[in-house]
Order: sequence, then C-alpha cells, then structure tokens
Amino acid sequence: MKSGMRYIFISVLIFSACSIPIHKEFEVLELNFPDHLQVVRRADWGWKPLAGILPQHEINKITIHHGGVDYPPDKDPVEHVRKLQDWSRKEKKWIDIPYHFMIDPDGVIYEARPINYPGATNTDYDPAGHALICLMGNFENATVNQSQMKTIIELTVYLVERFNVPLYDIKGHKDYTETLCPGKNLYQYLENGTIQARVQERLPK
Repeated sequence: MKSGMRYIFISVLIFSACSIPIHKEFEVLELNFPDHLQVVRRADWGWKPLAGILPQHEINKITIHHGGVDYPPDKDPVEHVRKLQDWSRKEKKWIDIPYHFMIDPDGVIYEARPINYPGATNTDYDPAGHALICLMGNFENATVNQSQMKTIIELTVYLVERFNVPLYDIKGHKDYTETLCPGKNLYQYLENGTIQARVQERLPK
C-alpha cells in the first residue's frame, strides 16, 4: 500500500428477491492529506455511502473542471455538495458526485467521489485514470481568486506526489473533448502553463 493511503470497507445491506440480506463491501480509498490542506472530509459534510460501484482505476492524470453554474457569494458550500450528490444519483444515475474533489470560493476542499473510482462526465471523454478537481462556480464569468488558485496548486502538488502524475498530464476538461469547461478564466492558467509551473516549483528537487 502506498504511503499516505488506506482503504476502508463500507458494508451495505442488499435484499435479494428471497428477502435474504446480503452484505456487500465497497472499497473506499482514504487519503491522508497534509496539514496545510484545508479538507472537509466526506464524513464531515454528510456524504452518503456509494449508490453502486464501478471497476476501480489507477490515477495517472489530473483534470480540472468547473461547476459551470454561477455561485452566489452567500451560497452554503456544504448544502451545494449535498444537493449535487443527490442530483448525481437521482437524475444522472451515477454512483456519486462526478468529481473527486470540489473547491469552494474560500479555497476549502470537499472530498467527493472516492478517488479509487473513475469520475463521471456529461461529455464524451473517458475519465478513467483521471483525478477530477472541480472549482465551484462558472469560470466563463467568474475569475479565479487567490485562495482558489493556492488550493488548486497545493492539491495538485499532493496528487502529483502521491500518484506519480507527470506534469504534462495536468490538464483541463476541454483538453479531452469539446466543452467550455473549466471556463476561459480558469483554463488560461493551464493553457499558459502557470499551474504546471507553480506545481513544479513546489515538488521536491
């Protein structure tokens, strides 16, 4: 097992046609984040156990998204994440929130889909192998603030180190398919190499 990671198993009761309960365990890879990352763990925002499972994957890319919906300054991020989980499962029939991490306007990280399961997308790229980071908001309109940028860099550094992701595989959603995501005001920092360069500066020499 790699350093900084541990698996937990979540037991779910499944009732068969004969009404005999069967215990099914879902593996959830738990990451041990460094102290300087401000992370709200799944248990702390009220995450509901997985609604199903997919084949697990190995992370080899980091892909940045935005929510694509304007985010009012008075919006409660916990309520936002909970509603996104409910919508993802009820409306989209996904196993969970499509992203592994969500970042609010204050730069706080919310754990979402367990990292050992591929994310989901409304577009036609295959997210297997991708660690998906989503900034809450619509960055066609909004601009990235300093707290958000700092968190993107620090979280990406952590993921690069833990999963040995090459710097050239830090990209945006639109690098894989036709979409506006992650929005022009966020994507510019990937396109001009700012994010990749700042990540490289923080990696051990």
